[in-house]
Amino acid sequence: MPEKITDEGILAGFKELKDLFKETDKRFKETDAQCKETDKKITEISEAVKKMSKELGGIGNNNGAFAEEYFVNALDDKKMFAGQKFDELERSMKAKDGNLKDEFDIVMYNGVAVAIIEVKYKVHENDLEKLVTKKVQNFRELFPYYRNYKIYLGIGSMSFYANVLEKAKELGIGILKQKGETVEIDADNVTAY
Repeated sequence: MPEKITDEGILAGFKELKDLFKETDKRFKETDAQCKETDKKITEISEAVKKMSKELGGIGNNNGAFAEEYFVNALDDKKMFAGQKFDELERSMKAKDGNLKDEFDIVMYNGVAVAIIEVKYKVHENDLEKLVTKKVQNFRELFPYYRNYKIYLGIGSMSFYANVLEKAKELGIGILKQKGETVEIDADNVTAY
């Protein structure tokens, strides 16, 4: 026979249920406090990462600016590259035409030829591919005056991977690298594009 339900039993059940709700509510508040603390720590970490990224970006930009200044100073005096004497040297030459825009770190030119020198603090192989495929085409489109000029390419860097040096030579790209306090230029077998 089933147990008889009494008012006292119902009241005891409600009290037990009420106590369970209080305990659950207490745990929800504790969890909520922990979540807020976790959110606060995540926000702090996120801000620290943003700050560090900005600082690293600044270091990278400074390294790039230093390298560019170094190679501009080395080339500006004689303006010689790939057996050519150039009349002018332009730094950070920028252009935009519609959706096409580009910047060229160092550009030297005379009446028949242009030298485009890309400068990187540390050169990667994809930098060479970009120089040959994208930079030459963009230069010709953005500066149509030089469309029929011979274009010589160079890559200047403070540091090279060995495979990058070989790849640059294969592609006919001149190499400018730091050697002590001077710049060593290997542009004997540069291809005219």
